[in-house]
Amino acid sequence: MLARTSLFATLIIVAFSFPTQVQAQVRHRLGFTIGSNYSSVQSDLFTTANGRLSALVGCNFQFDFNENFSLTQEIAFMQKGASVRTVRFVPEDVSEEHTYNFYYNTFEAGVFATFYPMGGAIGLQGGGFFGTNYHNLNRNNRDLYVGDYNSINDATRAVDLNEAFAGMDFGPAAGISVAAGRFQANARYYYGMSNLYNNLDFVKPGHHIRSNSLRLSLTYFLR
Repeated sequence: MLARTSLFATLIIVAFSFPTQVQAQVRHRLGFTIGSNYSSVQSDLFTTANGRLSALVGCNFQFDFNENFSLTQEIAFMQKGASVRTVRFVPEDVSEEHTYNFYYNTFEAGVFATFYPMGGAIGLQGGGFFGTNYHNLNRNNRDLYVGDYNSINDATRAVDLNEAFAGMDFGPAAGISVAAGRFQANARYYYGMSNLYNNLDFVKPGHHIRSNSLRLSLTYFLR
């Protein structure tokens, strides 16, 4: 009976101490992130003139399992968008070329796994992101068109596409990281798989609008 009691007590001690030992092996850190984001949008309705460069701010929660692998959850706020080519149709004259800004804000959450092949400071990152977009409600320049740059009959007013940039976006991301002490620099490419055109109502189906970003950021960890 005493032997059984001792064995039972030993199992309880091992059961409660094992998660503590595993947790002790995982280093978790909180960090704050700043950086820059260069975004663009592509569509079969328009030609992108240039992307949008903006600042980003956020925070990181990183779990270092060992010298070869870590897992990071990142939350960030930034501005995205692009300037696209448009035209203004002039009666009985050549159409005028202009640009229109599809600018929007986004809150974004991402999860990334980082592998350090040599156990050093340089890591390879892969993961994905999920974002919520809010457009800037630009209702100006209602006479600018995309879709068909030659005929107003088959063209779409650029302002009518604003609502496309109010909704969800998601997709994969990949890049590299370089760590030095409490600092970590990241360079990643983000590809949006969500068809933002589907956020629109009362438009012709079958088109697409998708986002992509190139991001450089620097994170400072508190410990």
